[in-house]
Amino acid sequence: MPNIYRLVGASVVALSLIIFFCFVWTVDVDVMYQWHLLAHGKGEPSPNSVIAGGTPLRIMFLGASVTRGEESVGNRGYRKHIRDELTSRGNPVNCVGFNRFGNFIDNDVEGYSANRIRQVRKHAEQSVPYLQPNLVLIQVGTSDCFQNDDTANIMSRMRDLVEYLLEASPRATVIMSTIVTTPRMEFEPCMKSANAQIRQAATDLIREGKPVALAEMHYDQELPRRPRPEDIGHDNIHPTSSGYFMMADIFMEKIREVEKKGFLKYPVDNGIPADGEASREVEDMLREKAQKEHPLER
Repeated sequence: MPNIYRLVGASVVALSLIIFFCFVWTVDVDVMYQWHLLAHGKGEPSPNSVIAGGTPLRIMFLGASVTRGEESVGNRGYRKHIRDELTSRGNPVNCVGFNRFGNFIDNDVEGYSANRIRQVRKHAEQSVPYLQPNLVLIQVGTSDCFQNDDTANIMSRMRDLVEYLLEASPRATVIMSTIVTTPRMEFEPCMKSANAQIRQAATDLIREGKPVALAEMHYDQELPRRPRPEDIGHDNIHPTSSGYFMMADIFMEKIREVEKKGFLKYPVDNGIPADGEASREVEDMLREKAQKEHPLER
């Protein structure tokens, strides 16, 4: 009889595990993210972990398709996870941008598929003066390599982009980021060269006292939990869900870093609400105004 009890007990445990993992892989990505948090010992943030005294964060996610979160569950990428962590700490958050993408509330983003640095700069010229973000997270450069767009001068284009952001939105802090790896070995040398140039641009700007930080996304710098080739999806460009989670964690580390440096400032009062879930009426009006007054060149 004891053997029967042990067999029944083992069967119940095995069945529970099967049901649990089937549930995790078929439900919304939020469950996957909570499992990610538990697996890495994060748990709930403490009440005292509010960022910059609860300063409202008007965040612009700026870049191309990785910024948009393409190929992730719900096309959320790292954006929703960053937003969720910040709001759970007590900060009002409003993600801003003239594009909306992803299955979540407040999915505004300044991200455009297959865009190169020079194209993202043009979009920023249209949106940033009107939206006035106080925190900009940049992830761009992969398309410059895949489209072979003057890759020897990525550093000057990245520096120009960041300097423009700081000029157009004087209360902004900018977190630059290197680009993730690719399993396409013919492009990886360009990715590494682009990253060296991005690092140098960031180093120069930081040395000059600009409110800038660098989020290191490539695993070749031997830092823990950076997306590796196996964390890139089948298209060889976009991270898997676990890869995007890693990127969210890296960006959060840098947000805490710029907070400690005192970079984060209260956003300009231009009518945009502090809470991105409150209303989009002002953002819609600003987009219409920007598109009329500053149309993009075709």
